[in-house]
Amino acid sequence: MKVLFYLSTLISLSKCDRQNISTQLGNVPHNIGRQDSRGQHRKEKLFSMFSLVNFPNDECTSSESECGTCMTASECSGLKGYVSGTCAQGFGGCCVVYHDTCGGTISTNRTYIRNPGYSSSYTTAGTCTWTLAKSASNICMMRLDFDESSIAQPSSTGACTTDYFQGTPAKTGKATPLICGENAGQHIYVDAGDYSDSSATFALTLTGSTARKWKIKVSMIECNSLQKPPQGCLQYHTGTTGTVSSFNWQDSTAYEHLQSQSYNACVRQERGYCKIGWKQSSTSIDTFKPGRGVPTAGTAFTSLNSAGCVNANADSVIIPNGSDGGAYNQNCANPAPASAPSVDQFCGGALTCITGSTTPAEVISNVRPFTLGVYFNNAENAAVNNRGFKLNYRQVAC
Repeated sequence: MKVLFYLSTLISLSKCDRQNISTQLGNVPHNIGRQDSRGQHRKEKLFSMFSLVNFPNDECTSSESECGTCMTASECSGLKGYVSGTCAQGFGGCCVVYHDTCGGTISTNRTYIRNPGYSSSYTTAGTCTWTLAKSASNICMMRLDFDESSIAQPSSTGACTTDYFQGTPAKTGKATPLICGENAGQHIYVDAGDYSDSSATFALTLTGSTARKWKIKVSMIECNSLQKPPQGCLQYHTGTTGTVSSFNWQDSTAYEHLQSQSYNACVRQERGYCKIGWKQSSTSIDTFKPGRGVPTAGTAFTSLNSAGCVNANADSVIIPNGSDGGAYNQNCANPAPASAPSVDQFCGGALTCITGSTTPAEVISNVRPFTLGVYFNNAENAAVNNRGFKLNYRQVAC
């Protein structure tokens, strides 16, 4: 069967020499074992045409714009995957793997966890737990990208009481905060327990009959990968510019941010850049509202920094050594009228290092690695526009 396959392939690739190939086909049985120079030349020529094509199992993009792995169709079938599009100059297929059950073991890189019955919604109560088994011993982290994630909203005070996701590291460290609501486009990292038999887990607790839908890509991050974040980062963003938002943020709808959140959103330092600037996004209103008390009539919601945030135990973000536009010249107030070259903690209703201001201004940090700390307490007031935040960052050249 292999000989027939190779010869038919040779014919299809050499249409211009079809007649000569037919002659060779007729002569093959008679030339077996001949060692004359002509036969040896023909043998070497045919052998070069039969050379196998090897290609790595690299990441690829499917015809449906999903992330897959380049491999042969038979390899994909062995993983119960779906071939969508080609790769490796047409020699391979882009294999996409789906896991559409409530719980189970994920052991293949770039697997999509989807709700049962996807793309319809899922209304069954229960707990789905996925074991994130490493595909190799040198896997340090699991990255979970929420391509689609719509589960029950938190309570009016931001508590995830109906539905919630949570990741648990393989060996040591704390579990991720509870995550609920609308989170398409978000991602988290969970420690995979490199060079051990331990596995991280990812669980979804569901109560009631809310219509939910999820599609989450699981990527296995090697210990030497540039996609591996520093220790202590729940999120890891890359690129010289980007956007970071709190969980359950939506531009179109003012949902409550989630309570009891304490984590770092980190940004990879790109070559040639030494500082990072943070500024409120302009794509929506109220893009910095991490937490607000009951307002006094007629009083504007102003910025409140460092000592003011600590004294009030206020929801806040941490921008280490945050300065007024990169100028460390006593422009920051901490709190007013006292001045300081920089502050670390930011809360209130406008992102700026100038306490009492209602005008947002870029805050630039020179501390590396680049981090945005997030602290939301468990004492939220209801119905006071606790939207959270949506911040743009830009890396500043050295």
